[in-house]
Amino acid sequence: MPTHNKTGYEIRLEVLQMAMNLANDRYHQACNQVQYAAERSGEKSFDLPQDTRVTDAIALADELYGFVEKK
Repeated sequence: MPTHNKTGYEIRLEVLQMAMNLANDRYHQACNQVQYAAERSGEKSFDLPQDTRVTDAIALADELYGFVEKK
């Protein structure tokens, strides 16, 4: 069975996708925490956390890719 060695672009894309998934998960978890706290305290409305998923994902991707580059 032939193996496919991934190009640098493919690896970076996968790392970015992992980072975006992680940033999305963290944002949704923060939203759920705010909503839960508002419901527990009886508040009718609440402010969602600032959406910084794209910048967070880029920072995470840089961190993850740095790990991949280490030998």
